[in-house]
Amino acid sequence: MDALTVDRQGGKSIDLFLDTLMDASLKDERSTMEFPFFSIQKTPRRQPVEYSNGSVSIRIEPGQRGMATIWDKDVLIYCASILNDKLERGAPVERTLTIPAYDLLKVCRRGTGKAAYQRLYNALVRLRSTTILTNILANGEAEDRGFGWIDDFRTVRNSRGTMIALEITLSRWVFNSVVRDRRILTINPGYFDLTKGLARRLYELARKHCGHQPEWKISLEKLAAKCGSSSDIRQFRAEISQISKESGALPEYDMTLEFDPARRREMVATFGPRAGIRYRHNARANVIFTPRGGRSGCG
Repeated sequence: MDALTVDRQGGKSIDLFLDTLMDASLKDERSTMEFPFFSIQKTPRRQPVEYSNGSVSIRIEPGQRGMATIWDKDVLIYCASILNDKLERGAPVERTLTIPAYDLLKVCRRGTGKAAYQRLYNALVRLRSTTILTNILANGEAEDRGFGWIDDFRTVRNSRGTMIALEITLSRWVFNSVVRDRRILTINPGYFDLTKGLARRLYELARKHCGHQPEWKISLEKLAAKCGSSSDIRQFRAEISQISKESGALPEYDMTLEFDPARRREMVATFGPRAGIRYRHNARANVIFTPRGGRSGCG
């Protein structure tokens, strides 16, 4: 923990003790990698997201500035990484962290200009105002009420008005999952270089599911649901196809799109000037993720 003296208006100064990440590995919470908790679009998403797979149900309701985005999640990754590092060093941990704003921006490769600090502030607002309803357990307990990603935050600024530190209180759900359940995975720093929300989401899923197997295969329609995509299935397929053709589009993983001839084609009736019967080819599409270079084992 580093100390920082801050000059405040009125000639007074205060000492801050900051939690810094330094050279520790980056950690992400497993459930947020598995399920579509965050918006993957850059324009504000104001429609709720609902997801259910039979055993897990999720509903995410946006706040006034929209739903927390996958870029806003950088803050949670940074905090989870600090908590994990402190645990591994035997240091005490608390839900409230005081972190240097500049360090967070540098680690997450978000830039350090004035606009970057404003985007960081907006991210905190969305993380606080987005409401999550889920039956996913944390510390053996289900949250039967709505909760936000963070319970509280405040910014500390110097006499020039520059944001220098953040005090963030994580929700009990996030804290329990990281600290008590240890439900975390290491992620590649290259994740922060991904500019497309969908590419970030695809990396999360590949990292979560590849495990110690040579590949992970999922149908296109199930992948769209797991990504929380608002695109129709044709547009989503085009987006997946484009990313799959980009060399090194995802850190550590390659992605291919294929059609499964063994799966039955689904027929759909259409009406109007082009009435008739057509096949839903997208229902036969699979997306395959493989560790790059034949590397297996992603634990």
